[in-house]
Amino acid sequence: MRNTQWMTAGICAGMLLSASASFADGSSPSTTQSPTAPAPADQAFLVRALGVNQLELMLGQMAVKRASTAEVRTMGEKMVEKQTEFGRQLSDLAQIVPTSEAPKLSADQQRTYVRLASLSGNDFDKSFKERVNAGHVQELAMYREEVSHAVDPRLVALAQGRVATLEKSMATAVQAMNMAPKKHDW
Repeated sequence: MRNTQWMTAGICAGMLLSASASFADGSSPSTTQSPTAPAPADQAFLVRALGVNQLELMLGQMAVKRASTAEVRTMGEKMVEKQTEFGRQLSDLAQIVPTSEAPKLSADQQRTYVRLASLSGNDFDKSFKERVNAGHVQELAMYREEVSHAVDPRLVALAQGRVATLEKSMATAVQAMNMAPKKHDW
């Protein structure tokens, strides 16, 4: 248990350090297309980001209804609030950079949703928290990559803001984990 906490803290610290190094030079990605001519890669990213946001919103709603602890219910409520607001931002940007596809869950995201929906009680709470933590790591990597590849400066700004939000959230989670009472397995 303690080793897992140290590994999680190490991974998060490494990601935070790599993010600070990537932004240290202050450079911005080149914009070869105007914002009025959306890049196909920007459109594809928005479809993917809308799908990720939709899954997070649905999982938050599920946690509000199914959590067995106040902690997980509160996490769900915060997710619903934050993902709803972020979804609006993504949708607004998708209006500017029109996508050819409606946002939808990938097959993997659908499996995640179905798997969590099949659980209850402590099993649900534990799997939900693990999924949220793993999801943040994946989402952070996705948005970091987009910061360096996006053509539209509005998408770059949105991705940079999301990176900062996720880094702060993950740092807070690591800090909370380190302050939690230690359980001994002996």
